[in-house]
Amino acid sequence: MMNRKHPSGVFMMEMIAVVFFFILCAGICIKTFVKADLISREAADLNQGVLIAQSVAEVWKAEGPEGLEIRFRSYGQEDGLDGYAMGFDKSGNSCEKEKAVYDVRADIAGPGHAEVTVSKNGKQVYTLTVTRHETQQ
Repeated sequence: MMNRKHPSGVFMMEMIAVVFFFILCAGICIKTFVKADLISREAADLNQGVLIAQSVAEVWKAEGPEGLEIRFRSYGQEDGLDGYAMGFDKSGNSCEKEKAVYDVRADIAGPGHAEVTVSKNGKQVYTLTVTRHETQQ
């Protein structure tokens, strides 16, 4: 019989190189999907923050601080400042402070001026500056 040599060493090296290449590609794909998910979550938080800030601003413009207390269960003035704190759940509905996902602060900066700040987990999501025009009667 003939003595044949098996080129298994070269084949094994090729297989290791191919597996390494696929692992590298899979890692890049996973990293890309994780980054896209993070960007998507941040965009959803920004969108919800904008909607909440607009709602708070519209109520303040139409009804003043009393409207914030009545409609959004405002915690009232805090820290001796002319500001009102409110809590909103993940759907953008007002809720108690303990259940809040979004913390909202409406700082009254003087007659007819306010700044609405929406935060999530202590991180500021959106800030809206509002001007209220008083009608002459």
